[in-house]
Amino acid sequence: MDVTQCQNALAMSSKYMLKSKLLCLIVFWTICWGKAAAQDSTNVKTEEAPIEGVQKLSVGIAFDYLKLHTLLLDEAEKWEGAVNFHIFEKVSAIGEFGIAILSPEDAYKNSSYTSEGSYYRIGLDYRFTVIPNNFLFLGLRYAQSSFNEEIIYEIGNPLFENEIGQLSRNNLNATWYEFVLTSEKKVRKIRNLDIPNILSLGFKFRLKALQEYNNFTDFEVKNIPGYGRTNISLNPEFNLYIKFRIPVF
Repeated sequence: MDVTQCQNALAMSSKYMLKSKLLCLIVFWTICWGKAAAQDSTNVKTEEAPIEGVQKLSVGIAFDYLKLHTLLLDEAEKWEGAVNFHIFEKVSAIGEFGIAILSPEDAYKNSSYTSEGSYYRIGLDYRFTVIPNNFLFLGLRYAQSSFNEEIIYEIGNPLFENEIGQLSRNNLNATWYEFVLTSEKKVRKIRNLDIPNILSLGFKFRLKALQEYNNFTDFEVKNIPGYGRTNISLNPEFNLYIKFRIPVF
């Protein structure tokens, strides 16, 4: 085995170990969610839920841990976080930020395609209490993405060597709107241990409507960080998140 083969083997081994650890992390949080839900369901039946005072202002910091599964794939790498300000009894202002590197293999035939950039979302959520410590939120978002594209293509030639070309586009922009449905649960116990009232788990369902973006007649824009594929006018997305709440007053 030569040096190059050894390096490739070590790289593949390291990548496999990283993917295994991330997979374990996703499974761990899924189990925690299930245990917390079961525990809280039991408490609702056997205990009277505490009456919560009105929180005039609190800050929540959330991380989308479902995005970690993209590190298990070769086509995408995504990171996303959010901050929400609970400004009224039932209304929260939301700010979200993310970065993404998208490399779909089927974007163009005989080509490699990469879309890389950042995005943000701002909007409002309105809260409904389903049962104590369990909430539904209805929200709207305005979103914008700034990104770069790179396309490396190969054109076949029957007489000579194939032609290889590269196309780079920088400072592209896109905007869209989102309708967001959120289910969130406060976690009060983990393995029968009481924890401070600062932790929540939840999921979001987004329905994204593309408004406008830079496009071209040759080699169309295929993927937008934060939005996804451009050939879908109404793009659904599912997020899982963990949120830490910081009371202000």
